[in-house]
Amino acid sequence: MRNIMMGKFGNIDPASSMFGHRYNWLFAGLLGIYSFLNIVILEGDRLFQIETSSQSIFLIIIVISYSVWFSNLLIESKIQPTLPKLHPLIIQFVASFVFAALIAVCSVGLSGFFLGGAFSFTGKNLLLTGGFAFRINLFLNCVNAIVFFNTRYQQQQLEAEKLKTLTMRAQVGSLNAQLNPHFFFNNLNALSELIRSDGQAAERYLQNLSKIYRYILQNKSNELVSLADEMDFLQTYLDLLHVRFGNSLQIELETMDQKEFNLIPPVVLQLLVENIVKHNFFTSKKPLKVVISKTNEGISVWNQKQKKSEVEESMGIGLKNIMQRYEFLNREIAVHENSDSFQVLIPLIQENENTFSRR
Repeated sequence: MRNIMMGKFGNIDPASSMFGHRYNWLFAGLLGIYSFLNIVILEGDRLFQIETSSQSIFLIIIVISYSVWFSNLLIESKIQPTLPKLHPLIIQFVASFVFAALIAVCSVGLSGFFLGGAFSFTGKNLLLTGGFAFRINLFLNCVNAIVFFNTRYQQQQLEAEKLKTLTMRAQVGSLNAQLNPHFFFNNLNALSELIRSDGQAAERYLQNLSKIYRYILQNKSNELVSLADEMDFLQTYLDLLHVRFGNSLQIELETMDQKEFNLIPPVVLQLLVENIVKHNFFTSKKPLKVVISKTNEGISVWNQKQKKSEVEESMGIGLKNIMQRYEFLNREIAVHENSDSFQVLIPLIQENENTFSRR
C-alpha cells in the first residue's frame, strides 16, 4: 500500500485517494446526473422564478460537477506537495473553497454569455450557482476525508502487523541466540576433562560437538525445523551424553516416523534433556531414566525425579525459554509433575498449519 502521508503532515497520494480513483470520470458524471435529477424532482429550477431549459440546466450542472471534482484532484496533485508542513485535508478544504467560488463565477459568466435570459449574470444566479458548487464541494470533501482516514487507518494496521511480526522474529532470534553460549560453555568443561582422561573419547566428543554447533548455527534464525532434522540432532546430542555419563543416564528414544511432515522449534528437545541433566542427580548405582516418545499430543519427554539438592545457575534458559518460543507460535506446552516423575508434552506443528507468528 502506498504511503498517504509525507513530510510533517504530508499530502494525499492521488492514486490512493477518492479524487484520483481510476473511475473518477464516471463518479463525477454520476454525481452530476444525481444532482440534476434531484433538482428536477424537487422542481429546484423554479428558484429562477421563470421557465428554464432542462437541457441547459443539465449542461451547467454536469460542467460544475466535473469542474469541482477535478479542481480537487488538481489541489491534491499540484498544490499539496508544495505545502508539506500543513495537514492535507486543511489544504484541500481551503483551496477547494476558493476553486468552488471561481467555478461559480465562471459558470454564471459563461452561461450568461452563451444562454442569456434566465441564465444572465446576476447576483441571484451567482448566489444559486455558488451555493450549488459549495454544496457539491463540501460533500466531496467530507467523503474524501472519510476515505483518507480509512486508508490511513488501514495502513497503520498493516504497519503495526509488520512491526509485530518483525518484533516476534527478533524475539525468537534472541531466544535462539541464548542457546549458543549456554550450550557451548556447558560442553567445554566436559571436553576439557575428556582430553585429560580419554583422548579417543574426546575426539568423538569433539566431532559430535561440531555437528551440534553447526546445526544450532544453521537454525538460529528459524522458528521451525522438521521433526526428522530435530531427531537427528537430538541423537547426536545423546551420543555426547553417553560419552560423558555412560550408563548412569539411561535415555530411551522412540523411533519416529520420518515420513510425517511435522515441524518443531529447533533445539527444543535438546534443551529439555539438558534441563533434566541439570536438575537431577544420577550415578551408575542409581541411574536416571528418561523416555522420549511420540504421543497423540506431540512429543513426550518423561523422566524420573531425582532432584539435586543444589542446581547450577541456569541463566534463565530452559523450560521458560521453550514456553516463550511456543507463545510466539500461539501454542502451549503441557507440564505434568508428581512426586516421582516429570513430563513435558511438546506439540508438533503441521507443515500446512498457520501459527500466529507465521501468518
